[in-house]
Amino acid sequence: MGWNDHIEDSELANLPPEAYGNEFDTEGPFDPDNHWLQGAEHDEQLIAMREWFLARYCDPSEETPYNGREGGYLFIHGGPYDPDEVLRARFSGIVDDHLMKEVIDEMYARVGDQWAPIHFASHDDYDERFGLHLVARSEPLRKLRERLQQSQQVLTLQGDLAAKALAEKLVFSSAIGALESFLWETAHYWIENDDQVLHDFITRLPVFRDEQIKLGDLFKRQKGLKDHVKGYLQNLVWHRWDKVVPLYRDGLGVNLRSMKPFDAALVKRHDIVHRSGHDKTGSPIAVSIEDIHELCSKIEAFAVDVDKHFSTRGDNDLSDGAQAPDF
Repeated sequence: MGWNDHIEDSELANLPPEAYGNEFDTEGPFDPDNHWLQGAEHDEQLIAMREWFLARYCDPSEETPYNGREGGYLFIHGGPYDPDEVLRARFSGIVDDHLMKEVIDEMYARVGDQWAPIHFASHDDYDERFGLHLVARSEPLRKLRERLQQSQQVLTLQGDLAAKALAEKLVFSSAIGALESFLWETAHYWIENDDQVLHDFITRLPVFRDEQIKLGDLFKRQKGLKDHVKGYLQNLVWHRWDKVVPLYRDGLGVNLRSMKPFDAALVKRHDIVHRSGHDKTGSPIAVSIEDIHELCSKIEAFAVDVDKHFSTRGDNDLSDGAQAPDF
C-alpha cells in the first residue's frame, strides 16, 4: 500500500495551491503549509489534517501481519500509532484544539487508537546534477552575502513605477531564498566534510534513526549513507523551521536563534510567489526598500551568528578532534 492509494476518495482537490507545503514534491505524501493552515477556513483545516494523517497511516488489516495465536497485529514496521499523539505532535499550536479533536475522533471511529504506518518509496536520493561543491567552511556565508548584495543592486535599476514595485517584491523574495540556501549549504558542507556530524545526523535525528530498512539492503545503505543524508537535505523545504531547527540542534549541535523574526517576511514572500503579490483577501502586498534592507540585515546577522558556531572547527577537520566513526 502507498500513501496515494486513497487518492480517489481524498478531498485534496478542494484545497487551494497554497495549501501545499511540499507543492514541488509531487511524489511525496501531502504536507500542508503551516502559514496557510493557520489562516485557512475551518473546513479546509479539517481536510488538511485528515489528508495528512491518511497519507501516512492506515488500518493495520491492510498491510500488517496478524498473529492469530496471540490475537493481535504484529507491527513489524513501527507502531501502533495513536491518532491523538500523532496529530497533536504535528498540528498543536497551528490548529485549534477542538478542530484537532474532531479529526482524532473521526480516526478513532474508523480504526481505533492503533494505526499502522504506510510505506512509500523514499525520494531522498541524492541527485548529483543539483549537487553542491563547497570548498571552504566559510563559503556558505560568503555566498549569502554575495546573493544579498547582488539582489539589492536590482533596486538601482530604472523603470516605470509598476516595474520598480515588482522588482522590489522579487528582491524581497530572493532574500528569503538566500537564507534557505545558506542553511542548506552549511548543513551540506559539514555532512560532506565531518564524519562525526554524519554520525550525529544518523543517530540523533528521528527521520534517520527510526528509519525502517530490510536486512538485505543493509550493506547497500551503509555504502551510500552520506548520499542518503545529502539527498534528504537536497529535498528538504528549508523554510520549514519545525524541521530545520531540530536538524541544526541535534545534527549539527547548533541552537539557532528564534526564527520568529522571519515569520512575517515568510508569509509575505509566500503571497508574492504564490498569489502574484496579493494576500489571501486579494489586496496587493506592499514592500518598501526599507523593508528589503531591514530583512537583508536580519538575515546576514543571523547567518554570521550561525557561522560563529562553526568557526572553531576549522576547514575539513573533524569537530572537536573526534575520530571518524566507522560506518
